[in-house]
Amino acid sequence: MNADDLFGSADPALAKALATPFGWPQSGLEPLPWFPFTVASSRGQVHVAARIAQRTERAYWYLRKLFHFAPRFRLLVLDRADWPSYAEVATYGMSHFTAAGNLVVGCEIADAWHDIGREIARRLPAATVAALINVHGADPVHAHAPDLSGVAERLVAHELARIAADEAGAHFPRHWMKHAFANYALVAVLGETDPAGLHRLGTLAEAARELDSHRPHVVKFGAKLTPFEAALVQLALTRTAYAVYAAKEDAPLARWFSLARRHATTPITPDADRELGRMLSREVHPAIGALAASMHDDIAQAA
Repeated sequence: MNADDLFGSADPALAKALATPFGWPQSGLEPLPWFPFTVASSRGQVHVAARIAQRTERAYWYLRKLFHFAPRFRLLVLDRADWPSYAEVATYGMSHFTAAGNLVVGCEIADAWHDIGREIARRLPAATVAALINVHGADPVHAHAPDLSGVAERLVAHELARIAADEAGAHFPRHWMKHAFANYALVAVLGETDPAGLHRLGTLAEAARELDSHRPHVVKFGAKLTPFEAALVQLALTRTAYAVYAAKEDAPLARWFSLARRHATTPITPDADRELGRMLSREVHPAIGALAASMHDDIAQAA
């Protein structure tokens, strides 16, 4: 392994942005030292930022060791006032990675998470909702719904896996595959570093199984979904990721990362989903291959 395998970015513009020192004096943000990546917080939010940075650090070291690749990024934990200055997504609290190399996270979760909790509570049986509230607590906006803030904050591992894949030049020929890969990484990170967090995610994913009739066909995955629909799709992918992790832990995840890097320039024709399924079954795990086949069936039914 050479240095370019461990560090670097497939995007020269991103590499240049990350090589530029962060402008602390003019930023108005507070630094949090001693992390292996730059961490900046809105003033008065250091306690929240430290918690999120610690979650991110656990994911960083775990994925770096597993993938033999170190993503480069800055973590910015922002309040509503600072959000417009650094975010590239208008919706406050929607975590994302910017062209400047910043992983931007809100000090509070996006408002949409309260609506997702409300929809889940509205559509699930009362006993299931009560069980979710017992694990997650009650939502501060909709007291009859589960509080999903704990799950939302832990999604930083999902974002970090996507950053690593992008910077390593990994290629996922279908949009859903990168999300499935990142959800597998999320499950693995929580399983190895935060079992209580994995329990939270798992209870939500299993409860959402009862809502699969409301889940859109994945052919629409790249289209405009409501936050509730998007959450159902992600939770369905998470259930497959958990099944693979429970059977083989993280070895298939590492193989998937390597496969995606090897096939970075391999053309995939629109009718190749069956072949993708066979390749993923052979080189990653049969459950991932079966997922690819189910996506093909969804597309066929929606055509």
